[in-house]
Amino acid sequence: MIIRDKIVYVYDIEVFPNVFHCTVKNTETGELHKFEISCRKNQLDELVEFFHTVNTDYTFGDLYTTKIQLNTDKLFCGYNNLHYDNPIINYIIDYYIVMKYKGYRDICRSIFNLSKIITTSSEDDIKAWSKWKYMICFDSFDILTMLYSNKLRVSLKEIQVTMQYKNVQEFVTDWQADLPENQIDSMIEYNINDVNSTEELLNRCKKDVDLRLAIEDEYGVRVLSKDGVNIGMKILTQKYLEKTGLTWYDIKDLRSPMDVIPLSKVILPFIKYDSPILQKVLDDMKNQIVSPGRKGYENKFVFEGLRYSVGVGGIHSVNDPEIVIPKEDEMLIDIDVASLYPSMLIEYGFYPKHLGPEFLEVYKQIKDERIEAKHNGNKVKNETLKLALNGLSGNLQNPHNFCYSPFAVMQIRINGQLLLLMLAEKLTQLGCRIVQANTDGLFVLLKKSVYNDLNKVCRNWEQLTKLTLEEDRFKAMYQYAINDYFAITEDNKVKEKGMFITTVKLGKGLTPKIIPKAVINFFKNGVPVEETIKGCQDIRDFLMSEKTGKQWHVEYNNEEQQRTNRFYASTNGAYLWKWKPTGHREGEIIEYDEPYVGKKIFVAKEKQYQNMLTASGVTLLNYLDDKPIEERKINYRYYIMEAYKIIRELKPLQMSLWD
Repeated sequence: MIIRDKIVYVYDIEVFPNVFHCTVKNTETGELHKFEISCRKNQLDELVEFFHTVNTDYTFGDLYTTKIQLNTDKLFCGYNNLHYDNPIINYIIDYYIVMKYKGYRDICRSIFNLSKIITTSSEDDIKAWSKWKYMICFDSFDILTMLYSNKLRVSLKEIQVTMQYKNVQEFVTDWQADLPENQIDSMIEYNINDVNSTEELLNRCKKDVDLRLAIEDEYGVRVLSKDGVNIGMKILTQKYLEKTGLTWYDIKDLRSPMDVIPLSKVILPFIKYDSPILQKVLDDMKNQIVSPGRKGYENKFVFEGLRYSVGVGGIHSVNDPEIVIPKEDEMLIDIDVASLYPSMLIEYGFYPKHLGPEFLEVYKQIKDERIEAKHNGNKVKNETLKLALNGLSGNLQNPHNFCYSPFAVMQIRINGQLLLLMLAEKLTQLGCRIVQANTDGLFVLLKKSVYNDLNKVCRNWEQLTKLTLEEDRFKAMYQYAINDYFAITEDNKVKEKGMFITTVKLGKGLTPKIIPKAVINFFKNGVPVEETIKGCQDIRDFLMSEKTGKQWHVEYNNEEQQRTNRFYASTNGAYLWKWKPTGHREGEIIEYDEPYVGKKIFVAKEKQYQNMLTASGVTLLNYLDDKPIEERKINYRYYIMEAYKIIRELKPLQMSLWD
């Protein structure tokens, strides 16, 4: 891959007290460059010469824009390299003259000590190593920070699992101890596997890379290593600074903290209800005082046969499993508020007041520009400005962001759910059944004869609230829970949510996709579950994964395994166990007093075991081979029974308003 005339080099490092290794791969030629510092060889000189390609000092502020062109023909890429690999390489370059005259052990120990500081420090406390984090000795970008915000970040192993990578490989060893010489080559093979999987991830993310390059060209800001939220905030910040004539240093410490927020001061004055139940909910909410960052207010109630929950987190219904299929004279409609939070911020002025009215002007300008870009077919601009609009919501509640305003957060969230509840009430007055309510939308079952009346209610609501509604029509909805359902559109497409998503998405965890495929095929096409499951020829659809915490050990066939494992239910496989020490000796007699019972005695175990899949033995498939599926000994019964569990929960009742 070539980006801005620079060859992309994917790289990864491994650090031990006595060994350092770095693998770099040229994505154009496939050539591997390996650098080792150990008892076997010392390639410090080669490493520094290869990486040290930028000789000019740049400040962090300068790097905000793309006007700075780094003088190198190499562009390095890694996974979590901005937070780990880059600082360590920068440190080695910075202290190269000192290290040059040290033995391999001293060099490795020094690198290991820095590694330990980095891995044990929090995101907010990097003073001890910030120099090397922000030092620019080579040009680079980070796929991890490009794909995920802080709270959503996942390990490379989890990425390997969810992108169905051929080899999900961990190096099982004590990373705090010296690495035996006879294990160095195995470690290097593991290091190479990480680099190869990072390269594959990079290739899969080409659209994300291309979008960021287009954004850089359009707006002159460096965003190649930024996730969507951060890109959005960067664009919004830039436009705000241009509007006000301020600098980043003028605004970076601005905040509007509030320890307590009376909800009565938040709620819009025109919000009211006809129903005594809903009016009581509103009155109760007006009496609440909430505190940011703590467990806030929640009220659960039943209205027109549906259980609701409202509070500081938003509105949602509490749904039991059911099937909703409209009859000939009925309709099933999903009514959503278009861009609920951004629209409310603009229409009601729910913005951070410490940033002045200019902020609202900028935000509204961005929305107008996005609408124009969408109309003109400018996809890059449309996507970019969408990020700028949506990126603000989370940062309003981020105390580390200059937009921090918990009062504005409450204004948006509280009023958003109360306005949606007003719409729900008006629709029930027409005789509609609210099937589901969730944050910014309602699933509604109605008679076709009242559709025109529903339209009038929606237009009146839009006029009152200054918000816009959108609708989609469905032939059926199969709902397991509020965020777990699938629905069939009128043109026979399937909308999948939660547990019914049939495609593997990059991120945390892997569940067997053959199960939702079988359930959807059963209800949509009348195909027996057994036929879908036994007819599947792709072993990847049967795979699942489990990642354990560092406190656990994993065992399979009495052998210790890595902590992230990919496997499938099989008829000839063993159980997969995880265990941790109990802190007691095997057979130790423990006595304790239990209330109302008296003395209790038990025989202690040395280890606490948990089965990672109780219903079946499993076969590990961390390395995805080419074995024919007929030879896999898949436990089809397990997958069939899991599918039928869901089907039995989805009560086959055609819900009607007039049964």
